[in-house]
Amino acid sequence: MNKIFLVMALTLLIIVGCGKKPEPNKSADVWLKEGLTYFEKGKYKKAAEAFEQSILEADNPEIAAQAQLFLADSYFFLNQFDEAIPSYEEYLDIYPDNEYAKQALYRLALCYYKQIDTIDRDQTNTIKALENFQKLKDRFPEYAKTVETNAKIKELREMLAEREYYVAKFYLRTKKFRAAEMRFKTVLEKYPDTEIFPKAAIDYAEYIVEHSNNKTEAIAILTQALKNENGKKYLKSVSNLLGKLQEELKVN
Repeated sequence: MNKIFLVMALTLLIIVGCGKKPEPNKSADVWLKEGLTYFEKGKYKKAAEAFEQSILEADNPEIAAQAQLFLADSYFFLNQFDEAIPSYEEYLDIYPDNEYAKQALYRLALCYYKQIDTIDRDQTNTIKALENFQKLKDRFPEYAKTVETNAKIKELREMLAEREYYVAKFYLRTKKFRAAEMRFKTVLEKYPDTEIFPKAAIDYAEYIVEHSNNKTEAIAILTQALKNENGKKYLKSVSNLLGKLQEELKVN
């Protein structure tokens, strides 16, 4: 009896299986429209899956470009920046002159910007964000103005300068003087427009006097700090130290 039921069940499955038509493959355009529907509803995970399928099926560069950009945007809005970054980079590599390239470049920069850590940690994301914001400013100056790229660039340069100053002070405390000197020089040479510049100039001038007694070089550095727009808040400290060094030079 059990064998009879088993045979009947298998027969039924075969009949149903034969009667069911296989689902036809969706075209790139259909996948794209499906992805856009999910995207508009804020269902970015499902949207990303649809856009990936659209890219795989695409034989039209316009559809492929649109799907690639929306795939990157889907990851961006999911805060999955590690997935969004290569998606934007691939879009910009394949479609550098597309009308939406500026938007892709801006969001690529934001992907790095949103992952920036404190100055005592690795600053790779800070550097990459700065590189891409600067690239946006160079390639699309008008668009860069509308998204306030200059403010971002200034902020990121301040962070990198503070990082160099932080490391320089650490090396001073641990008596790694050559390493400290190199970090101070980086601040003075690469970031003269930053708020930390005058403070770094004062500390470096004091370091030079203490370790090499080179008052002439120290005076030159402090004079540069006084000319700096951000040096006003340190005006008294810089002036006092500068005056002291100049008096010592006269005596000698």
